Amino acid sequence: MSPLPRGPLESLCGLISFLTTVKEPDDDRVWARVADKLAAAIDCEAATCFVFLPKQGQLVARSALGAAGQNVESRLIDSGKGLCGWVAKYREPLIVDDAYSDARFSKEMDEATGFKTKTVMALPLFDRLDLVGVLELINKRGGPFNETDLALAAAACQAASMSLRALRLEGTVDRVTAHNASILENLGGGFLAIDTHGRLMLCNPAAKRILGLPDDIPLNQPADQALLSIPAMAELLMDTLVKKETVKRKDLAWKNKGETRVLGYSTLLIQDPHGRVVGAGITFQDITQFQKK
Repeated sequence: MSPLPRGPLESLCGLISFLTTVKEPDDDRVWARVADKLAAAIDCEAATCFVFLPKQGQLVARSALGAAGQNVESRLIDSGKGLCGWVAKYREPLIVDDAYSDARFSKEMDEATGFKTKTVMALPLFDRLDLVGVLELINKRGGPFNETDLALAAAACQAASMSLRALRLEGTVDRVTAHNASILENLGGGFLAIDTHGRLMLCNPAAKRILGLPDDIPLNQPADQALLSIPAMAELLMDTLVKKETVKRKDLAWKNKGETRVLGYSTLLIQDPHGRVVGAGITFQDITQFQKK
């Protein structure tokens, strides 16, 4: 395969630069930009980005560039029908040098728009293994499409897909983090957590209040340093982490400003989605008044 010319490389770099500035996973906007950049890099008369509707088994044109672009948008194509439908059905790219001599080509779009399709390059768009659409480039001005064009388009589409997926994952993590933070902030009982290195990574407001810790207590410091006023709790957290064993509804006596207090506590292991232990936590309440009764 011959090296990519400077122009297409610059267009791909420009597209990647655009992808790094996208803050929201706006699929239509991103794929429209991909179509625009690729059409300019490869010098095509037209380009269309189709979104795949899995329940209907159809493609719908979301953005279309070229003289007949406005007449193409929102049109539906059944999976397996026409060149784009073939790409959607078989999940494979294709290059066609003469559309009208290819049995898979459907003339309906040309007849409806008055546009004359000559050469076509179409690629399936994926989110991992799931088909999300088809990108079609039409009528390359410098001659038929080739494998270098396909490599450039595939690289651009892969970069866009990865960028969109990263943005969606980032949004999901942010929502889950905000939700969990809200729960911890409003939890009536105390909650502390350490990471696998024994460093304090979570300390909710109730924990600070019950233990008399400063509101601005720094995280990422060793638990035994953070919990100087109650070293037994630091030991419980480390013991839970090392032994991988948890306890429920235990009592812990400690002295706070010369007064003996009693905490009711339970410990837990913190795991990632793959079941690996990434820390240990402890939930607790001050139950001194109940002990006195």
